[in-house]
Amino acid sequence: MSTPATTQLDELERAKSALGDHPAYHSLDSVEALRRFMEHHVICVLDFMSLVKSLQRDLTSMGPVWLPPADPEVARFINEIVLDEESDGEFPRYARAAGLGERSPASHFEWYLAAMDEVGADTGPIRRVVRRLRRGESPGEVLSSCELPPASAAFGKTTFELLEKPLHVRAAVFFHGREDVIPRMFMPLVRELQASGTPCGLLLGYLERHIEADGDHHGPLARRMLDAIFGGDPLKLSEGIAGAKAALVARRALWDDLAEPALA
Repeated sequence: MSTPATTQLDELERAKSALGDHPAYHSLDSVEALRRFMEHHVICVLDFMSLVKSLQRDLTSMGPVWLPPADPEVARFINEIVLDEESDGEFPRYARAAGLGERSPASHFEWYLAAMDEVGADTGPIRRVVRRLRRGESPGEVLSSCELPPASAAFGKTTFELLEKPLHVRAAVFFHGREDVIPRMFMPLVRELQASGTPCGLLLGYLERHIEADGDHHGPLARRMLDAIFGGDPLKLSEGIAGAKAALVARRALWDDLAEPALA
């Protein structure tokens, strides 16, 4: 017999499947459309890192005095994610292929900015967001008065609001809203970009890197981490599912906005 939790998980699965077959991917048939997509999507790269760092803070020893983590395997997983996200050693290889010369390891955010530069997308709005955040302004303030597309700013605000939630909610958002759904979203993106012939080697490298890592390694470990954090607690499960649903609804709204020109 179906339980409320099973029903909610089924709803999440349907939402993730729908994101993997969204009309937004079919509109990437020109450089102009790709630029628009990246100018919207870049916020997802920035706020993902904040989500990961919030998990690292709670799952490893981040204080002035080191203490053994409660779950060394989960701690290693989060540290691996942070290592790649903050300083991916694969970036120099893709940078050389793109004619950028020798480069040092870079964060995925910096990788994405380089990919935006490669296709002529406007990085000004997101760079100004970063400068304001660096000055100490709150994410809510910055995203309420920035130059990013409104749908992009709304998505980022949802993520940063979820960062105020307990660990089990953030872990659910990380798994259901990112690690488990990213390969489903990025694979059709890669197919569309390859079919269009648009020269965007750095972006394709970025997408393929996430498909490989999230699908083969990070996704299964993220599920194990989530199960350990839930610990069989039905309240944590329910609250986690609610947070994940909010993240998926926000992603759907962002993708819907991107698809509008194609649907018009």
